[in-house]
Amino acid sequence: MANSLNTNTKYLSEVIKVYREHNFTNYINELRINYIVKKLYENPIYREYKITYLAEECGYATPRVFVNAFKKEMGFTPFYFVEQLKISAHQSLYS
Repeated sequence: MANSLNTNTKYLSEVIKVYREHNFTNYINELRINYIVKKLYENPIYREYKITYLAEECGYATPRVFVNAFKKEMGFTPFYFVEQLKISAHQSLYS
């Protein structure tokens, strides 16, 4: 990322820390989780995908790391989040 912005990693890390109040890793994790949450909200087909696919879709090498990052960011597991979206969608159909 630093190379594509024509800067050094130390400066980039400092900018992220100051303006995003996160270290680089936490900031990237936040972006990845927000990306997949948006996909889950906007496109119901994502709710049918396995956790492995969701992890890969937002850039995680393993589902376990994805689940841990999701839980840290959102406060619950991706499985629980998807189930709640499905329940909410189902209830709105019959309301």
